[in-house]
Order: sequence, then C-alpha cells, then structure tokens
Amino acid sequence: MQSFPQEIKGIIFTEIIPNLIPEVDMQSLVRLGSIVRKINRSAVYEPLTDALRKIQWVKLTAIEAQSIESEIANAMEPSAIVTYPFGQIRHSLAITDALLHTKSALDSIAVFLADFLKLRARGANRDFKKPEFREEIYSNDFVLATRLKTLEPWFQELQEVRDEWIHRSSIRNMLIVGPSECGPLPIPRKDLNLGLRAFDRPITRKNFFSTKEFLDHHYNNLITIFKAVVERCIEIELIAVTEPPLDLEVEKKLGAFPLKSTQPMNLAKFKVKIGPLGF
Repeated sequence: MQSFPQEIKGIIFTEIIPNLIPEVDMQSLVRLGSIVRKINRSAVYEPLTDALRKIQWVKLTAIEAQSIESEIANAMEPSAIVTYPFGQIRHSLAITDALLHTKSALDSIAVFLADFLKLRARGANRDFKKPEFREEIYSNDFVLATRLKTLEPWFQELQEVRDEWIHRSSIRNMLIVGPSECGPLPIPRKDLNLGLRAFDRPITRKNFFSTKEFLDHHYNNLITIFKAVVERCIEIELIAVTEPPLDLEVEKKLGAFPLKSTQPMNLAKFKVKIGPLGF
C-alpha cells in the first residue's frame, strides 16, 4: 500500500517508478553521491550524471526496438507474409537512437574524466576513439587503464557504426519472413556501407546480429565503462573523507523521474504509465 502526504506542492521524486537500469549498482551511486555532496564536488560530477541519464535513454530505446521485433515475430505464421512498415521505421529509429545515446553517454564520461583526472585534453580531443586521449588516462590512472584497455576495440567499432549511419548513410532495415537465426529484423555485423546488399548473405549469426544481440553488445560495454568509472571515483574520493557519509536525500532522488506540482493538491493516487500503451 502506497502512502501519500495529504498535500503536496513543488518537485516530487516518484520512488514508485521501477528501476529502469538494474545493471547499474544503485547502492554504489548512492555512496558516491553522498561522498561527493559532503566534499562539495557535485559540479565536477555533472557530466557523469548526464551519462547516467543517457544510459537510461539507451535502455528505453532498446526496449522499444525489441518490443517491435517481438510484436512482428508473434504475428508470424506458416504460409503468411507479415509486413509492418510503421513498425520497421520505428525499429530503425529506436536502434539509431540507442546507438547515438550510447556514443553520447560515452562522450559525457570522457568529458568527466578529463576534468576529474585533470587531463590536458580539451574540446573534441576528449574522445575515447582517440588513442592519445586513452593514453593520457592510462598514464594518470593505472587502475582505470587495466579496466578500459579491454574496451578499445569497441570504442573504434562504435565510432565506425555511428559514422556510417549518421554521416554517410543510415541503418537499413530488412524484414525476414520465415526461419532466421537472428530474428525478423537482423542487423549486419560488418560492411554496413553495402546497404541492402548486406542482406544477400545467409541470415546467420556469423553475418548478422539479432536486435537483442546488437543492443546488448553496445549497452553492456557502456555499462562496463560506467561502472568502472564509478567504482574508481569512490576509491579516489574516499581518500578525502575521514568517515563515509550517509545521505538519504541522494537515494530519494537517484535515477528517479521528477515532476513538479504548480499548485497544492490533496493527493489520492499516482497514475503510472510504464509501457507504450495506456495508464
């Protein structure tokens, strides 16, 4: 049973919203937030907060893409052609958005680390695709170096896919009717510049990602670097405090979806919309 105050006004942090990104350890974020507030370094962490917000966007767009694919898969039946033009367009947009927000979140982490580690890199040079930026991180923090070096192939892969879909062409969408190892809306693993010709190859896991595999591949790498940075920040910031603080206000506001009431009201219930349809 949810209890409510009799009257509310102002900003409310809705704690009844389910955790959108369980892959991130919220207790670590609460701990880091408490430490940062105590030592008055919240401003330094704004880019990392932006990264967390963008990670939520990645997860939301991934859910949308997978729900569209699932809807199409469920409509498949023998001796029938299934087509869903609107869904295919939405799927393409969701996949593209997930990739863009992944790169954007990664860029926010780079901006944060440049200030946090007091690196020389500024402006567009704060980018994980640049070897010189990575080397500067490695030379300043050997712990992060061991955790980030394994992600170097992904930094380049992410940049190449983004550049192809944004600057040169776009994601191409092919609906597969019938048996497929990669689901009804596969994504080529390589040679994205071929456009629809990439689908001339056998629709197998060797040549294609399923929608879920593609999204999980990029999302899991993004989560890996975010968690590594958070853990390292806790280790470093704890040096400056004699006693780890406990700040309950951080937990109340963490990862929530705020809303603002512009007038007093007698609150009787929350109406919560989780998915794309209905309240």
